[in-house]
Amino acid sequence: MQYFNSDQRELLEEMVTSEFEKLTLEEVDLPALPKRVFDGIKFRIEAVKTRKLWPRIRIVAAASIAFAVMVGGYFYYNSSNINDHKEIVYQNDIAPGKEGATLTLANGQKILINNTLAGNIATQAGVKISKTANGEIIYEVTADENKNLTYNTLTTTRGEQTRVRLPDGTIVFLNSTSVLKYPTSFGKERKVELTGEAYFEVAHNKAKPFKVMSKGQEVEVLGTHFNINNYTDEVDTRTTLLEGSVRLNGNTILKPGEQAILSKTGKILVEQVAVDDVIAWTNGKFIFDSESIESIMRKLSRWYNIEVVYEGEVKDKQFAGSISRKDSISKILDKITFTQAAHFKIEGRRVTVIP
Repeated sequence: MQYFNSDQRELLEEMVTSEFEKLTLEEVDLPALPKRVFDGIKFRIEAVKTRKLWPRIRIVAAASIAFAVMVGGYFYYNSSNINDHKEIVYQNDIAPGKEGATLTLANGQKILINNTLAGNIATQAGVKISKTANGEIIYEVTADENKNLTYNTLTTTRGEQTRVRLPDGTIVFLNSTSVLKYPTSFGKERKVELTGEAYFEVAHNKAKPFKVMSKGQEVEVLGTHFNINNYTDEVDTRTTLLEGSVRLNGNTILKPGEQAILSKTGKILVEQVAVDDVIAWTNGKFIFDSESIESIMRKLSRWYNIEVVYEGEVKDKQFAGSISRKDSISKILDKITFTQAAHFKIEGRRVTVIP
């Protein structure tokens, strides 16, 4: 504590005490104690790295780890009952999701994007659709032949995500189990429909506002970056603005860093959020910020294509942390298991949550 300077002493004592009050000598795998404490602290504070509190919390974490190693070492050399370190072992593991989607053309033809090679996918009246080497779908208007509006639909299932560049240059990242319906070329207005979650980087066009129709709301912009989450299994619809300006349902204006929460009753609440956390999924991460196990498992079920069942009532705990979406599911479940809030059993694609 002297090494980390005295002005943090109260905070250090509080954290160290709270960590060790959770443990008893009988229940601790003593040789693995330092790693266990480190992994748990890292899971809780990873999401805070980009915030102003990080330097202060980093000091606390480092001191707690050092203290854990010292106390763990003491118990290790003075205990007559030492258990070998045991990793959690599952009968099978589940790989993460990947790039992929199903594109439904105006004529009803379905194209499995992950099964097609890079290059031209299809040609419609005045529109060429292609796929890049990294899986992005690109629409290019080649001629003004499309007199009547025709629509395409892009659908992702569990374990899929994709990215599309619309005819006006707008880029859309589509998360798992989501549906985006859009015209193959924009006429008098730019309007799309969304179910699920998507992050939009809208191409600026002052003459033609861009509109996103989703569950119970209309978002109108000229050119901006924002995220919409309106999954049917979530309680609220959440619209988060990163830059620019958006208008919800004709009257609610969002500023960068704000999130609009639309309840089922139609009431809109606006609050400040960490926008990097909201769009972490587009950068290959899960970032949890004070989320319940149920909320976390809903996100995991979409990305890992799993069925989640519960044996009994899980503990009412909130979790915070950052985990790679490229990890197998067992790595994430191990971190949650460390908290003692729940345990897990994997059978095929079913994950059972056990209190």
